[in-house]
Amino acid sequence: MSDEAEIEQVQEAPPPPPSVSTGLPPRRARRNDANAWMVTFTDLVALMLTFFVMIFAMSTVKTESWQSLTQSLREQLSSVISTSPARPALRLDMPTANEAPGADLDYVAELMRGQIASALPENAAFVRREAGRLFVSLPSDLLFKTGDHALTKEAAETVFALGGVLRNLPNRVEVAGHADPRKPRGRYPSNWELSLRRAQSVAVALRKAGYDGGVIARGYGDAQFGALPDEWPLVRRNALARRVDIVIGAAGRDGN
Repeated sequence: MSDEAEIEQVQEAPPPPPSVSTGLPPRRARRNDANAWMVTFTDLVALMLTFFVMIFAMSTVKTESWQSLTQSLREQLSSVISTSPARPALRLDMPTANEAPGADLDYVAELMRGQIASALPENAAFVRREAGRLFVSLPSDLLFKTGDHALTKEAAETVFALGGVLRNLPNRVEVAGHADPRKPRGRYPSNWELSLRRAQSVAVALRKAGYDGGVIARGYGDAQFGALPDEWPLVRRNALARRVDIVIGAAGRDGN
């Protein structure tokens, strides 16, 4: 060995070769983009909605077509719509201060029962007092043919006799038509129209008998069918549901 210190040569590892650059960003972990289509779909729906709102805002209603439609509806409904003002369905027994009182309803009930007894079979019609008014209920089977609104000859004579009693009384009179839930057989598409036309026929007959007060005709269809007792057989309920009520109020006629 020489006197010089032996120098231990340490061989360093060669530097790593330079990386080759591709110019692309580093690859990231893949995401779950399964619902990404909903964003595009929502934008499309919002755009279409905005488009239709804009079209609607720019549109104009054709006045001529609208007036033609309303005129046609007015002509078709004029025969079944009453022009008289509607009155409350329930009235107190005592007239208000600005209404003239009519005859006592108990007295009127006796007159009507006597007239019915002489003109109709027993228990064919009935008279009842309810909510301060007097109801004279006439079954439709005794007044009209099935599906028709015209009074039969015998029914016209009966209603004429009742009108003869009412014309001598100062009480206000209304007529209400009712029906059962079954669909009518005939030219009327609904029970409401049939019940209204029947009520109008009775109201006209009362006017012909000499009652000169205003008679309001109303049609209820089968709206009050549920008011009949459930324990009654269906046949009886249907028979009593098909009726016309002559409603006599405690107040006097209009203008009296």
